[in-house]
Amino acid sequence: MTTMDRAAVFTAHRASMLAAAYRVTGSRADAEDVVQEAWLAWDRVDMAEVREPRSFLAVMASRLALNAVRARRRRREEYVGPWLPEPIVDDGSPEWAVLHDDGLGQALDFVLSTLRPEHAAAYVLRKVLDVDYEAIAEVLGSSPAGARQVVSRAQRAVTDALGDSLPHQVDRDSRAIGALAEAVSTGDVDRVAALLAPGAVLYSDGGGKAHAALRPVEGPEKIARFLLGLATRPEVTMTPARINGSAGVVLTESGRVTTTATLRAGQGGIVGLYFVRNPDKLAVVAGRYAHTTG
Repeated sequence: MTTMDRAAVFTAHRASMLAAAYRVTGSRADAEDVVQEAWLAWDRVDMAEVREPRSFLAVMASRLALNAVRARRRRREEYVGPWLPEPIVDDGSPEWAVLHDDGLGQALDFVLSTLRPEHAAAYVLRKVLDVDYEAIAEVLGSSPAGARQVVSRAQRAVTDALGDSLPHQVDRDSRAIGALAEAVSTGDVDRVAALLAPGAVLYSDGGGKAHAALRPVEGPEKIARFLLGLATRPEVTMTPARINGSAGVVLTESGRVTTTATLRAGQGGIVGLYFVRNPDKLAVVAGRYAHTTG
């Protein structure tokens, strides 16, 4: 394989590698660093070892992403309040196309961030990228049977947190966001609460740098009051956006991007809401919506 062919193969799978690395690290910058490191490693790979480039590169990216998470574990442990993955807003470019096209959303990304990194990586490789168990075992340093067990445990954790994926989940979430925004605009606590499932939870990530709930907000009434309090802030506007592959909104306050919001709708109402308010995680989004903020 020539240098040009090698580069073309890597480029063809770059978006899948970014998505895999992001879903393990929860960080845009970390995912981009992982892919850059993978490129340097790919340039040294003996191509005789590569049976299937897509699987090989996905495994490489996942292994490097695991190393990145382990290196930053202390930073995550010392984080102020709930930690949510960085929001990535779809701008129509092919770079993050895989992340946005799969429609899995920030709800899944958050659950993956609560798992052991090895379990998150195994889940992404199998359930998102359809990599075989033999290749996943290489990442985990286990047998294929052991890799299968890890994937199964990760799947149970995801299902326990989110329920089963429903048909047309992105459309369902989009309708739920519209209904919630309309209810919030009325200022009626009961009307907002009625849209939420009994066990609904809202996570708000300020990272100690923006006003946010330091603990998850649980239950329809408490969440409703939290949302109504946010809506009373000065000059709040909402712009629909596709965030991490699902429906969401970008909120501006007095012309400044302050929040991205996504949710997960289930059969019995909205089960999870995910608000990112940490300005460090919103820097790219703020630039993308500069035309909105003035």
